[in-house]
Amino acid sequence: MATNDVQIPIQSALDIGGNHFNKDGRDRPVPSQYKGLMTVLVGEFCGTFMFLLLSFIGTQAALDNNSPGQADAVLSPSSLLFIACSFGTALAVNVWIFYRVTGGMFNPAVTLGLVLVGAVTPIRGALVVPTQIVAGIAAAAVADGLLPGPLGVANALGSGTSIVQGLFIEMFLTAQLVLTVYLLAVEKHRATFLAPIGIGMSVFIAHVCGVNFTGTGINPARSFGPAVVTRFVGYHWIYWLGPVMGSFVAFGLYTLLKWLDYSTANPGQDSDDIEKGRRASFNSHSTANTKRPTLGSADSRMGPGIAA
Repeated sequence: MATNDVQIPIQSALDIGGNHFNKDGRDRPVPSQYKGLMTVLVGEFCGTFMFLLLSFIGTQAALDNNSPGQADAVLSPSSLLFIACSFGTALAVNVWIFYRVTGGMFNPAVTLGLVLVGAVTPIRGALVVPTQIVAGIAAAAVADGLLPGPLGVANALGSGTSIVQGLFIEMFLTAQLVLTVYLLAVEKHRATFLAPIGIGMSVFIAHVCGVNFTGTGINPARSFGPAVVTRFVGYHWIYWLGPVMGSFVAFGLYTLLKWLDYSTANPGQDSDDIEKGRRASFNSHSTANTKRPTLGSADSRMGPGIAA
C-alpha cells in the first residue's frame, strides 16, 4: 500500500523569528556564539554612543553658560556639577539599560579590567574595545553637528597641571571606577541590581574631582572621540596610559581582597533581621517535624484498640 511520506523540516531554536541566512535556497542558522557576539557589539556601540552623546551635549550646555565669551574661564561650581551630573546620570541610565545585554562596559579601561579578572574573554574584549572607540567618535561627530558653535568637550589639562600630575590623576580616578565595577557588578550580592547607580556615582565624583585638572577622561573612547573631531593635544597619550594603569591598580587591589577572602572580614553584609527570622522559623519547624511520627512509622501503624 502506497503511503504519502510527509517530511517535516527540523527547526532549531535559532530558526525561530527568522534568525537565519538564506543562500541558494538553504537555511543556514547563525551559530549561537556568533549571534551572542554580534548582540554584544551592537549593544556596546549603542550604549557607548548614547552615553557619550548625552554627556557631550550636557557638557557643552554647561560650558556655553559658564562664562560666555571666555573659553578658558575656570568652571563655576554649578557648571562643574552640571558636567558631573551629565556624565554620571547618562552612564547610570545606559548601564542599567544594557546591563543584562552586554554588561554595560562602554569604556575600554573597564573592558580591560573585566578581561583581567576573567569576566570577559580576551577575544571578546579585543572586539569590544574598537567598537567603543568608534562609538565615541560617532557620538562626538553627532554632537558637533547638532550643537551650535565649536565643540568644547575635548579633554585637556587645566592651568598649572603638569603631564605627570594629569597621568596619575587619570590613573587613580579610573582605578576608583574599575574597582566599583568589580565589587558592585562582578561580585554577585543582594545589591548587584543597583550596580548601575554605584557606577554612575563613581563617574560623577570622578568628574567633580578631576574636571578642572584633566577634564576627567577615565575612558579612552570618551577622550579619543572629541580629539578626532576637533584636535589632538600633544599629551593625549595620558588619557590612554592613565586609564590602563588604573585598571591594573584596581585589578591588583581586587586580587588582594579576594586572596584575603574579604567576605570573612565583615560577615553578614548580605543578610538582614528579616532573613535571619525566616531562617530561624524554618529551622524550628524542621526540627519539630522530625519529632512527629510519620505515616510509615511503627507508632502510626498501631491502632487505637491495640495495647502495647
